[in-house]
This record gives sequence, C-alpha cells and structure tokens, in this order.
Amino acid sequence: MKYAVIDLGSNTIHLSVYECENGQILKIFGEKEVAGLAGYVSNGMLQEAGIQKACEVLNHFKEIASKFVEPENIHVFATASLRNIKNSDEAVKIITETTSLIPDILEGNKEAALGFGGASKFMNCDNGIMIDIGGASTEFVLFKDYEPVNFISLPIGCLNLSVKYVDEIIPAKSERKQINAKIKEQLSAIDWADNIECPLMVGIGGTLRAVLKLSHFIYEIPSEQNDIEAHYVKDILKMLKNNSKDIYHSVYQAIPERLLTITTGLMILQQAIKKFGCESIKVSKFGVREGYLIDRVINQ
Repeated sequence: MKYAVIDLGSNTIHLSVYECENGQILKIFGEKEVAGLAGYVSNGMLQEAGIQKACEVLNHFKEIASKFVEPENIHVFATASLRNIKNSDEAVKIITETTSLIPDILEGNKEAALGFGGASKFMNCDNGIMIDIGGASTEFVLFKDYEPVNFISLPIGCLNLSVKYVDEIIPAKSERKQINAKIKEQLSAIDWADNIECPLMVGIGGTLRAVLKLSHFIYEIPSEQNDIEAHYVKDILKMLKNNSKDIYHSVYQAIPERLLTITTGLMILQQAIKKFGCESIKVSKFGVREGYLIDRVINQ
C-alpha cells in the first residue's frame, strides 16, 4: 500500500510518499518547498497571502501525490504553522475549500511524541534528549530505556525568531543578545529539565539536517556519517558572529535555502546543548512524518 504525507510546516512544506508492506516502510519519493509561512504571521494572524501560499503548495503537492496514490491516501498535517495562530479555524476552512485537503493540526506534545516515534522506529534511541527545531516551534523529548519520558513544545523556531528580531539577513550583536535571551527564557520554562545531563542528543527535522549538511561541508565529514560533535555548533556560530566570508560561502553552497534561518536555528541548538550538557548529536533522516504515518495512518 502506498501513502502520501504532506507536512505543512512553518518554514518548509514537505511531501513524502511511502510504500508500506509487511511492517516495512520505504520512502519512495520526496519533495519540499520553503514557503516561510511563519513570515506571513502578523499580530498572531496568518495573513491571506500566507494562506494562499499554503494552498498553492498543497495543490501542487496533491497533483504530484496523485501520480503515486489514491486521493483518499493523501494525508496532511500541520504543526505550529496553524497551531500557533489566532485564525486557525478560518485558515483550515479556506485550505479545505481550496484544496479538498483537511489539515490535521497537531498539538505541540503530540508533534514531539510523533517525532520520537518516527526517529526511534529507524534508529537506536536508548537514553538522551531529542530536539526538533522548526520554523515556529521547537520540540524536546526526554527518553530513557528506549521510551519517551517527558515532552514539551516551545513557541520559538528558526524562522519566527528571525522575523521578530533580525532586520537584515544576519543578526547583529544586539539582535543576537535579544534572541539568546528569548531562547533562554523559553528553555527555563522546561520544569523537568533541571539537573539533567544528556550526553546524547537526537536531532530530527530540517534544521538539524541542514546543520549536519553544513558540518559535512565545513569539516569534510564523510557523507554517510550522521553524528555531529557538539562543539561544531559553537564553532560555526562563532564564524557567523565574526562575519567570516568563508562561512557564508559555505552556507550558500551547502544549504542555500537556509541562509535566512540557519543562524537562529544554530542559536537554539547551542542553548539546548548547554542546557542538557550534550556532547554529540545524532541526526535522524526520519521524524514527525514517519511517526504520523505509523500512528495516524497505518495504525488507524
């Protein structure tokens, strides 16, 4: 059986098509578009242009998905892109009328749980902390003995921090100070995180995959390696802070679509590394979309 899953994210919209047989899940097609929906939010409302952008991409992905699967096997879920806006009901109504697709809006803790479910299905997750830095939210899962223990979703992401605090492409010193203060404020609200040491961090989502790709490029790590040493994050941020010409060439060559958001994404990641005492990051190719497929599609 084939299924298509569309992830309507705050920064990027993803289409993934899977073939599922005998308990095995194989991704057979994928496409993404950086829609930047969080950039269309004003006074807590997703503006008409943002809703229309979402509809445009969804209709395009629906057309592509229809080449692989039956219409009833196309599934759409939304995270902070629709969860954290005041006009969520209106946006869903317009999207449904325009595309005939009904977005399933995930609550923050459910997004975190599905992310862990997707990652743990395909990699060894025994003890540590999972992080998923999205465009408008960041999810954490504390896991012990292969089981999730605590979840939280924070309303900060690489795109909404950039939109709110950064005037130019690169955060100035005063802007970085504001961004770090906001990140620390949000991290301090995690009531179960005090005195926790997690040498291993598991990273899922586009921001973490972009950091891995950039690390491959800068440090010449073998392409098959999915581990990042925690100090790489601090080192890359330092290069960005110093406005090194070489680092921006590297960003543009390795992850051009992340030029506007990689700095804020790295800042969230660095503060999380410090908060949880992480030494290394294992980046998973799988996450929320696979967790959603297993939990909300196959197991229903």
